[in-house]
Amino acid sequence: MSTPTNFNPTPNFENAPNDNSKRLLTMAGIAIAVLLGLSIFLMISKYKSGQQLEATSLELNEQKQAFAELDTKYNDAVAQLEQQKGLNAQLDEKINQQLQQLEQNKSQIETLIREKRDYRTAMTRLESQKKQYLAEIDKLKEEIGILTVKNTELSTENQTLSSSLTETQSRLSEESTAKAALISEKTQLETERTALSKKVDIASAIRVRGITVKAVDVRGSGKEKSKSRASKVDKLNICFVTEPNEVVPAGEETFYITVIDPTGATLAIESLGSGIAQDKRAEQEFRYTTVATCNYENGETNVCGAWQPGQNFVKGKYEVKIFNKGYLVGTGSFNLK
Repeated sequence: MSTPTNFNPTPNFENAPNDNSKRLLTMAGIAIAVLLGLSIFLMISKYKSGQQLEATSLELNEQKQAFAELDTKYNDAVAQLEQQKGLNAQLDEKINQQLQQLEQNKSQIETLIREKRDYRTAMTRLESQKKQYLAEIDKLKEEIGILTVKNTELSTENQTLSSSLTETQSRLSEESTAKAALISEKTQLETERTALSKKVDIASAIRVRGITVKAVDVRGSGKEKSKSRASKVDKLNICFVTEPNEVVPAGEETFYITVIDPTGATLAIESLGSGIAQDKRAEQEFRYTTVATCNYENGETNVCGAWQPGQNFVKGKYEVKIFNKGYLVGTGSFNLK
């Protein structure tokens, strides 16, 4: 029997250094790749940050320009409105209200700019609002009688107008004084014309004289008999004579006869022709008892009217008033026992 032989192979130390080198190269490659990736990531991040900063800077510049534009438009509107003040208290109150509204609108536009919303439309409305306010001021000046010289060039001459405001106010004051004088003269002329017209109206009233009242009792046959006792009288015949008046054209004239009983009451029954007329001198209405008409020919004319109320009269003193064209032209009286 043979004895087994032990086989111990000798280790291969020549390949060990090569494996270590490969591992080092691999690790170095990985490290370089990581560093390269990190560098690329940092470059991209920096680029994006730069873009964001640039965009933010642009937005801030746009906001700054928007605020500046808003301030310019607002200050221009305020200046133009302020230049209209000092002419009239009512006008100043209106302008103050407009200035408050402009300030509110400016605050709203500032909010739109900060919130990056559409502020352009609101900015345009602000300009339109200024023009509307100036138009309203011009209209108010017309209504309150302030004479202001306006033309299309005023909107571009605000600075010139500001420097000459004192001169303009002085001129407006003179024009206002002149207008007041014209109004006063016109009022005086109208008053004189009214007074003259009234004088002509009075002159055209036909005066009367010789007023007589005949109290009668009307019999069943229609025959009239004079009576002096009130209990026996049922009709009054009122006659008078017209005086000449060359101012009045010839034609039919109407006289209003008022009979006042002893108690101070006017005898009147509408169904028998009584009514109400205007006393132009007293500027009030009066009741009349009856009317009498005649064909007037600018001379003396006998005129008669009758009053038959169908009831007895009371005793005492009666007054008679005759009116023509709204003026008292004659008075008289009579007594019943």
